Amino acid sequence: MKVIHLTPHLGGGVGRALSGLLQPSEHHVEHVFVCLEQAEKDHFIKLIIASGYQVIVEPDEQHLKQLIIDADIVQLEWWRHPITISALLKCSHLPMRLVVWCHVSGLYNEIIPNALLEISSRFILTSACSYQAESLHSILELHSEKLAVIHSNNGLENWPRSTACQPQNPLSVGYLGSFNFAKLHPDYISYLAKIELTPFTVTMIGDALNADTLMAQAKSLGRKDLLRFTGYTDDVANSLDDINVLAYLQNPRHYGTNENALLESMAMGIVPVVLDNPAECEIVEHGKTGLVVYDQTSFAQAILWLEQHPQKRTEMGENAAAFVRERHASGKMQRAFDEQYNLTMQTPKQTISFENIFGEMPSQWFLSCQQQAELFKNDGVVESPDDDYLCHSMMEKTKGSAIHFHHYFPQDELLAKWATGVTAIC
Repeated sequence: MKVIHLTPHLGGGVGRALSGLLQPSEHHVEHVFVCLEQAEKDHFIKLIIASGYQVIVEPDEQHLKQLIIDADIVQLEWWRHPITISALLKCSHLPMRLVVWCHVSGLYNEIIPNALLEISSRFILTSACSYQAESLHSILELHSEKLAVIHSNNGLENWPRSTACQPQNPLSVGYLGSFNFAKLHPDYISYLAKIELTPFTVTMIGDALNADTLMAQAKSLGRKDLLRFTGYTDDVANSLDDINVLAYLQNPRHYGTNENALLESMAMGIVPVVLDNPAECEIVEHGKTGLVVYDQTSFAQAILWLEQHPQKRTEMGENAAAFVRERHASGKMQRAFDEQYNLTMQTPKQTISFENIFGEMPSQWFLSCQQQAELFKNDGVVESPDDDYLCHSMMEKTKGSAIHFHHYFPQDELLAKWATGVTAIC
């Protein structure tokens, strides 16, 4: 069977997730990856092409329609990206079997449109935490037969172990992931500053976005040596090799699910310390595969305990590695998808009116996935959310924010006003 993957790009997390399908399938599945725009980083495009798979970048409208018509299955790699919704509306009313792989939790901002779940042949979550999404409560039971959870990372049993994880090595704390405050906890520096160890430096691995802000916050607290930035790298394992504890504190309203950075660190035997957010609690079992904390005080206590108990730290890291290496072993994701594809092929192709899901105008597309759409008024006024943590996702330049949609559709007057309005309230 021929499966085409519709994705905005193959950068970052989605590229890593889809590269997990690059193995010969006993069900003879042919994967074709269709990128709707160029990726800023082409690492995974090169990897996929080198593995013998076809990648099509920026097809024109007619080419895209033909690809959908010819496919047995269309797999939508879903998160609220403006170019994805625009492409779907161009392909409205084409017959297809639609499988949606949802790469966001839907718990906060952004929500998963109910109608998208309803019209899909199969709807696949990347984390069971999405079952807690308030926006889905009314329809989950009605459509439980088409739902599944497939974790978006595999092959973790092949990762090396961190050389810093032996008990004779001193505590070495790091962070891997986005520095964007819609993901990283906005008070991350305040959490780190609670730790009464000297010297104490956290290795920060990731893009430079917000690095200056984080450094300025540390200096303002008199902790200029608190952070060491390494920059972005494709060789994650090498960057993690001198770390034995991951201080993985995420915004309590973040949109993530499978948390690749967390899983990869755990695979190397690195002990995670996480907040009690739904996505992280689906991965980390407190006291066994890591430590779950609730506030700055419990975080500081956790780090001190790990510093004082190196043998326990090593044992916990071993448990973490064993857990993710088994749950995310090679071939598991692919076999799970093959099962979903076989079930999908038992259903006929159907035409889908995507405008009934998202609306007809870019401003409506944006609102269709907003947790609090009522904050965005018809006169262009934007009201502040009651939850301060949500401000950071509203202020994103990407990730489906009003600013992001306005960048793609500058002619939409409401989006232009909302993009300006969010900068004034957060």
